[in-house]
Amino acid sequence: MDVDEEKCGLCGTPASPGAEYCVACGEALKRKTSPIEQQPQGPPTYNPSLRVEPPTAFATALPYQGVAIRFVAQLVDVIILGVVFWLLGFTGAGTITIDAATAQVTISPLFGLLMLIDVIIAFLYFTVLEGWNGQTVGKMVVKIKVVRKEDNSSISYGEAAIRTILRIIDLIPFIAPYLLAAVLIWSSEGKQRLGDRVAHTVVVST
Repeated sequence: MDVDEEKCGLCGTPASPGAEYCVACGEALKRKTSPIEQQPQGPPTYNPSLRVEPPTAFATALPYQGVAIRFVAQLVDVIILGVVFWLLGFTGAGTITIDAATAQVTISPLFGLLMLIDVIIAFLYFTVLEGWNGQTVGKMVVKIKVVRKEDNSSISYGEAAIRTILRIIDLIPFIAPYLLAAVLIWSSEGKQRLGDRVAHTVVVST
């Protein structure tokens, strides 16, 4: 006989599988429950690891900035650099004199050196500041900055240097500085001048 066979608790008569009452005496049978059935059923518990997060965008698109506000930022930068160049001019290193009688022009031997120093200062001004936090002083004033177009992340010093070097071309025609840059910005979906297109950068609001 199977040791697990169910019997009537009153008369000991073997019970049929699934029977609820004894066939001999009619006593109600006590059914055995499985370990799973014996576990208490409490309220469902909260598991933070199973929480489903709603989908989020990896990068938030920022509005590209056009010619007007960038012109204001550029004007502030030009004024700052102009003051620096003006102060350097007081060193007397680079002077140009004109003889009123003969109209002869005399250029100081250090004039070329002073011009080179001015160019280096301008290059470092744009490259270092934009490579550091994407903003020159002018951009800080109007609250715009340079970022990578693909993900709005900060640009590197190399990318800042590319933007700065190509300002020479963006200045064309030099009689109307940045006219070429303005045309390129107007014709670009990302409002990019030549330096932005080569360096894959854009100017956005902060």
